[in-house]
Amino acid sequence: MKQGQVLFLSRNEVARYIDGQEALELTEKSIEEFALGNTNNPSKLILPCFPYHNGHINSMPSYMKYGDTAGVKVVSVYNDNPKKYGLPTTIGTIILYDPETGMPKAIMDGTLITDLRTGAVSGINAKYLARKGSTSLCIVGAGVQGYTSMEMILRTMPDIRRVIACDLASQRREEFIAKGRQAYPDIEFSGIDDHTRALQETDILVYATSADRPLLENGKPGPGVTVITVCELLTRKSVGMFDHWFVDFAECALERYNEGGKDSADARGVAWEDLTMSDIAGEIGDVIIGKTAGRVSDDQKILAGAVGISVEDIICAESVFQKAMADGAGKILDFQDL
Repeated sequence: MKQGQVLFLSRNEVARYIDGQEALELTEKSIEEFALGNTNNPSKLILPCFPYHNGHINSMPSYMKYGDTAGVKVVSVYNDNPKKYGLPTTIGTIILYDPETGMPKAIMDGTLITDLRTGAVSGINAKYLARKGSTSLCIVGAGVQGYTSMEMILRTMPDIRRVIACDLASQRREEFIAKGRQAYPDIEFSGIDDHTRALQETDILVYATSADRPLLENGKPGPGVTVITVCELLTRKSVGMFDHWFVDFAECALERYNEGGKDSADARGVAWEDLTMSDIAGEIGDVIIGKTAGRVSDDQKILAGAVGISVEDIICAESVFQKAMADGAGKILDFQDL
């Protein structure tokens, strides 16, 4: 490929060059490098489109010394998409750059990578924070990222024998269960429409909903539970129900949770109190590298929140790019005539 050309990869082409296991391994590596200080990864820039449209667009740039990789993911989150337009809620595009020249070298679908690495972070949080030997898992929000979270947790927590799908939409819940039973015939699947009971009876729960109000604060977590939030409006009340709260990127997490929580509180006419650094026990990357202790007893109630780190996307995209180039896949387009 000549200077000034870019490789274009569609979702189907991206899917040929990355799978769940590789995404899990690459994501953990990127979180480790982030914790070691070997990345430049600013907090994501969020462009709200309210009140004109029900969505927002995030810009997430990063550079990682490992692999000498630079890029940006632009990802939109529009909650009305599935019902109104038959489109995914989350749509991502990843651009990779030559870090020496700043010239773009690849443009690819980022939706699949987003789904995989989001699920991978759930798996990693479970691996380092859940009780060893955990046997039950509840997914609250039976969508794509809930399903990939389940897949990754089943990879990192091999003793799971029971999965509960929790969703208010019975059709989505049943589709989740049917797909799970086909893929994992040795695991018991069931469905519920109320997450609060599962908080008392399940080892690990993942919240991956598009709810416009907090769900977790309405329940009571049982001893030893691990709750992982992919999409959930966390409040001081919900965080306070746990012994420790771990996040992936503290600065970005506080910004994200406080902005989303305040907007929701204002819309409902209730008071809001900001979450602060003192509420956070540590970042999951620091647990991985041994800088911060994770779970220290089986009875601890652990909350783990993830807002996403750009290097997770970029490391996966770089791997896809290298394989696609070696395979002669995708379309090479003239970006600049040099």
